[in-house]
Amino acid sequence: MKTNLSCSVAQDLLPQYAEGLLLPESEAELKAHLAQCPACRKICVEMTSPEPELLETVTEVDYLKKIRTSRLRLLICGLAAVVLVAAGALLFLQHQQKQAAAKLTEQEQKTSELLAQIAQNAVSYDADTRTMVIYGNNTQAETILPPALDEAVYLDAQFDSFHLSAYLPHLRGEDVTLETFLPQYLDRTENSFRFIRDYLKENCTDQYPARQAAKYVDLTIHQDEGYRWTETEDRLALEIGSYYWHREEVYILSLLGSERVQWKQLGYAWYLGSCVDPYSEVLLRTRFDLMQDYPYAEYYTRGGGTAENTPENNRKLVDAVSCVCLTKGMYWGSAYESVPLRMTALYQAAAAEKDPGDEMSVCMATSFVAWLSDRYGFDRVSSFCFDQATFEEAFDTDYASAYKDWSDWILRTYAGQ
Repeated sequence: MKTNLSCSVAQDLLPQYAEGLLLPESEAELKAHLAQCPACRKICVEMTSPEPELLETVTEVDYLKKIRTSRLRLLICGLAAVVLVAAGALLFLQHQQKQAAAKLTEQEQKTSELLAQIAQNAVSYDADTRTMVIYGNNTQAETILPPALDEAVYLDAQFDSFHLSAYLPHLRGEDVTLETFLPQYLDRTENSFRFIRDYLKENCTDQYPARQAAKYVDLTIHQDEGYRWTETEDRLALEIGSYYWHREEVYILSLLGSERVQWKQLGYAWYLGSCVDPYSEVLLRTRFDLMQDYPYAEYYTRGGGTAENTPENNRKLVDAVSCVCLTKGMYWGSAYESVPLRMTALYQAAAAEKDPGDEMSVCMATSFVAWLSDRYGFDRVSSFCFDQATFEEAFDTDYASAYKDWSDWILRTYAGQ
């Protein structure tokens, strides 16, 4: 929930909030402000914490009790009436002590509940903008989403490592229930970004993009079909359309930090993002039963592909698609499958620059990069894709020779040629 409360107004309301005197509407708005304002939250916690005066009162009561007990011992023989009065006073003090202890327990419980509420992921819904707002310090495995999620059109979710703005109709479908899908999607997003950073750091130390990888990620799923990424001093902004499952690839392209996007960047991003990353959203979209209607189904099965949605099987899938391109020619499938990537929306090469690899489809480029990684090592592939070495410098051979070796391996493995 968005709040217009200023800090001064919020702090004026805190005494009434601590006593439980606020109207429900005012209390809800104050809680929303506390979730967003560390300064007011600290004041609230201090205000609702047990007061030292109460502890001092208990100490003073104990001291007075000792004094009166001593006096009773001295006067007990001749002052029976005083004994009765003192006994009555003792009972009164015990009652007061119990009340003070009960108040301390109540204050402690109230403080604990407030701290738990602040620490827990907060979920709210803005009916005016039809926006679901999630704010927390981790992903949403334990978040219970409210029924208003079915009415929401936009999502604004902010966590420690990334921020997601989403046009929710893109996440809905006939077989998608947002109540279960959305927390899982948020969890996979965090795990995927972390996996990619850790994999790069471990497997290509010299090329690891530490500056980019340390940046906070703003991920936007918008209404158009474009893919964009921009970089600021402390953030990476990623934008994808209805094909939201290409989250990992766009993130990797932003880490590459290149103004141009040609076959090596796309192949590298698709290889790492869907053939290596176990949290890839692409894997959930790849269904073995749907493959039966495509020309690569036979090659996929012949290459050892199974019905499981795993990175290893996705690697076999891009190999099988490449085999169809090599045996039956291009232009039989989608832009990713069999259209030269220089003709896709993602291609961003300089107009005067030509590279024979740009005649491959995205799947072919992915398969070729995977083969290069298997044969020469991921660190050398990274050196080439991060523009730190030419093809010859990275692989001790020229592009044409390597391409022939790869295509021969594809045809031998998947077509039996």
